[in-house]
Order: sequence, then C-alpha cells, then structure tokens
Amino acid sequence: MTHMREITEKIVAADLCAGCGACAALAPKSLSFGLGEDGFLRPTTRARLQRRAQKNIAAICPGQQQIPTQFGDQNHPVWGSYRKLYEGWASDPAIRFEGASGGALTGVLAWLLETGEVDGVLSTSADPDNPIGNRTVISRTKEDLLAQAASRYAPSAPLLQVPGLLEKGERLAFVGKPCDVAGLRNWARVDKRVDDIFPVKLAFFCAGVPSQRGAETLLRVLGTRPEDVSEFRYRGRGWPGRSEARTKQGASRSLSYSESWGDVLSKHVQPRCRICADGIGLEADIVFADSWAVNSEGYPEFEERDGRSLILARSRLGLRIAHGAAEGGALVLRTSDIDAVAAMQPGQLRRRQELLARLIGRVLGGLPAPRYRQLGIWQNSRALGLPRMLRVIAVSMRRAAQRRSGKA
Repeated sequence: MTHMREITEKIVAADLCAGCGACAALAPKSLSFGLGEDGFLRPTTRARLQRRAQKNIAAICPGQQQIPTQFGDQNHPVWGSYRKLYEGWASDPAIRFEGASGGALTGVLAWLLETGEVDGVLSTSADPDNPIGNRTVISRTKEDLLAQAASRYAPSAPLLQVPGLLEKGERLAFVGKPCDVAGLRNWARVDKRVDDIFPVKLAFFCAGVPSQRGAETLLRVLGTRPEDVSEFRYRGRGWPGRSEARTKQGASRSLSYSESWGDVLSKHVQPRCRICADGIGLEADIVFADSWAVNSEGYPEFEERDGRSLILARSRLGLRIAHGAAEGGALVLRTSDIDAVAAMQPGQLRRRQELLARLIGRVLGGLPAPRYRQLGIWQNSRALGLPRMLRVIAVSMRRAAQRRSGKA
C-alpha cells in the first residue's frame, strides 16, 4: 500500500474529509466515491495510487489544509478579506421567492448567463432519483437556475466534475460550499486551467453539511419515508422558507426553518465541519448569507418575510459582478455595515472564536488538526475568555476521544 493511500484512509478515519470529491476526481481508477454508512460522501480505496495523484491530492484536499487568498483592501478579523458588503435581493420577484434568502445568488447567476460573462453555472441540485440527496448540474438558462434555487442541506461533491470540464473550453461560474471553493482554489495552484474554466467562484455561508441520515430523520419527523417522497425542499419559497416533502400520493408536509434546521439537521453535521475555519466563503469572489432581522435583544429572528441576503464582495471581480448585476437590473443593493454581521450570524461568529479551543481539544484527544494559515485563529480566540475556552477544549477533547474509540 502506498503512502498516499494510507494518508487518504487516515483523512477519513480522522474526520478530516470534507466530502468534496476532489481526491476521487483526481484518481478515478484508484478511488471510488459515494455515501458511507454514516450518510456522508467519502472516498474508498480500490487500487494503488500513482505518485502524481498522491502529490496532487495532498496539495488540493481542503479538508487537510487552507491558506486563504487575500483579495480586498479591507481585512476584518472575523469576516476576512473583502472589498464591499451589501444587503440585497433579486429584483425578479419569482427568484426572490424561490431562493433561500432573497435569491441574490440566483439573481447574480442569471445576470452572468444573460450577459455572456459565463457559458454555464456548475452548482448543486436535487437528485431526481433521491429527492433528499444532491447531484451536480450545469445550468445554462434563467429557467434552469430557478429550478435549482434554494439551499440543499445534504452531502454534495461538485469537485468530482472538474476533470471532465477542463478540456471543454467553456467558462463556468462555480457555486459551492466554502470548502468546495477552497479546494478549487487549491486545485488552480496545481493546474492553471482551473481558473480558465471557472473564472467566477461563488459561495454561501455554511453552518455544516448534514448527513443523509439527518434528512431521513427529518422525513420521519414529517411522518413519511424516503421511498414515499417525490419532491423535497430544504428551504425556499419564502424566507427563511419551510422544509417541505411532497409524497407520491400528493400530500404535502412541512416544518419551519427553526424546526427543520435547528431541531433536526444541525444535529447531524459532519465532524469535519465542527473544526472548519471557513464557514464564511473566504476564498469566493462573492459570498452570500442570510441577512437575518435582529430582535431587541440582538438575536436573529426566523419569522417568514421577504428575503434579504448579505452580499460580501471579496475580490475585485466579485465587486464588478455585484455592481454589474445591480446596474443591469438583476439585483437590488444597499450598503451594509460589516460590524452588523455578528448579530445576523452569531453561529459563524461563535465558530470563529471557538476554533482554536476546538483544535486544541481535538489534538489533546488524539486526532490530528487541519493545517490552517492566515485565518485569524489566534486573534479571534481572544474574545472567548479563559473559562469558556477551557469548556470548549474539554468538549472537543472528549468528542475526539470518543471518535477514536468508535463511540461517536
């Protein structure tokens, strides 16, 4: 067995796999890729890896390492490098309604297609053969995009498609989780064609990837089963939108966002996500998030209302696209305050502050940590305070020890 085969297996065993699919894309003859027993997408070794594949996997895997691209002329200690922050939504009422948070991402993508900035959009969509699961698709029209709109809280592996697209010469916008975009940036450092094929890289704030088991649990809460479902939406059709299952018998059952994500899906997030340094799309040209309304006590509210997005233009290209989409009538934009994001996204703030403690606890519990550089980990941990830091270290250490012993 080669060294890299051992490393690949260790990545999975140590819960460092993000499930992006890059490794299997680089070595399709040596690695298969699919849902494991835990409901997450994982590689499985089936043949000896070649030396070049070993080297490329080590360089590209976002689960192992991340060194963010420094884009903007502003660098916030929590929210990263950026050029401008806006609040906004899609001008098209249908897109605003169908999208998860005002449809701003879909509106921008529609503008990119309509203006010929890109030939297509690589993104994640519901799998017609498994409505609670995902597949990767290329959209070429506004109608395609509208059909893919709204969040998909299930495993997805868009990087699996990259090798097959490198020879086609098309220019595609890439839409993925922050870890997917980080992997694509890593890949571009190995193969310069990646930036030619994917000149635009977009992401969204991510609180973690739930397993397919999470969606199956959600269906049980809704009183149905996967085999009885013809269509499933995790969000959308309003803001924040409800999780809705339509059965083959024509019935419709739904839960609120707080019930579906807060009570069920968030409990099934993959372990790698709990030590993620980048749920905020640090390497995307533009990253989108929910611009939650905040109550008098400073906490987000999840009551249904017209959707609004935070739109963080990180790169010069991202800023040009945001302005172009607004000037072209696809997007409504208004300037927002970076210091207000903490109240709208307290979960992301807490993750950034707790990360160092989580990593320390993980290492003390006997599991390796990812390689992070220039991500503000030490700086953000100062806001935690010693008592809370010690509590987070203890929880993380216990969780790591349980994972090592096979109890979690």
